[in-house]
Amino acid sequence: MTKPFVHTSYPSRVVFGPGTLEQVAAEVELLGVRRALVIATGSAQHAADETQAALKELFAGRIDGVRQHVPTEIAEAARAKAREVDADGVIAIGGGSAIGLAKAIALTADVQILAVPTTYAGSEMTPVWGETSGGSKTTGTDLRVLPKTVVYDPLLTLQLPLNVTAASVANALAHCVEAVWTEKANPITKTTAVEAAKALADGLRELLREPEPANQQRLPSPAEIGARGNLLFGACLAGSALASAGTGVHHKLCHLLGGTYNLPHAETHAAVLPQVTRVKAPEVPRAKARLEEALGTDDLATGLFDLFTAANVPTSLQALGLTKEQAKDAAARFPGDVEEILTRAWAGTRPEGATR
Repeated sequence: MTKPFVHTSYPSRVVFGPGTLEQVAAEVELLGVRRALVIATGSAQHAADETQAALKELFAGRIDGVRQHVPTEIAEAARAKAREVDADGVIAIGGGSAIGLAKAIALTADVQILAVPTTYAGSEMTPVWGETSGGSKTTGTDLRVLPKTVVYDPLLTLQLPLNVTAASVANALAHCVEAVWTEKANPITKTTAVEAAKALADGLRELLREPEPANQQRLPSPAEIGARGNLLFGACLAGSALASAGTGVHHKLCHLLGGTYNLPHAETHAAVLPQVTRVKAPEVPRAKARLEEALGTDDLATGLFDLFTAANVPTSLQALGLTKEQAKDAAARFPGDVEEILTRAWAGTRPEGATR
């Protein structure tokens, strides 16, 4: 018998499939937006150009280039731009940084967000925002920042380098794993997280079997398009699970490391997640077993570590530039006992406990 629980679902319209970038202008009209500000990462310039042209008279302005962790000065400049062009909608094309900047605008202005993710960060499915100032990252939850529509086009992710892809998948898997042990975790978030983890692991392993293209102009194989679709589907589910389950020690620790020491967001997840999982996953044995089955491993923490290693994602904070002294400082700053977790994450120690 299922125990009583409370679950919150967040309303978003999802448009999924190869070529769906072409539907963005129509989706903007459907939202009733009349002046759309486009935000694009450097790697999404071509997609932003296409979108800008398709918007025609609905196009109000554009912001090119974003920075991770959404520094306050970048957020303030974006808010000023939105006011200047009188935007009532923001189209964010790119990874979590682009979507995060759109959220920074929506937090203080009456605008609707349409997100076009080109990585697997999952921020597009959550009402969570973050902003960094003075070496400290502040996060919060507000329905105003939840994108109203999310357009997933696997074709936009085909040129994403394998190392960037794998790190982004690690970020998405962190959403899956933490969504099973937070205080608000429930049977719905856990089931969603397990399905997401399977799609993400399957998609990443399929890409690892595909040769890295020497010529970026070559036509993608059906297997590659399918794998990319799997990854975006997994990222969508993972973001949904985290949106409802909230965050726990893992994300709070990664936000501290990223905001204070400017570590790369996705890679920090890859280094920290196996070590936090080693400690936290035994508290939820049933969910742990289901995630292990989804990932095809007999130990969740070690399975994650090995998957990241196989994909050449750094699994130590030291490799990301964090000093041993900074790791100790981070442990002292964190409101909880995480010294062992950070010591192992800094060194990149393989979690013990698996018999493989």
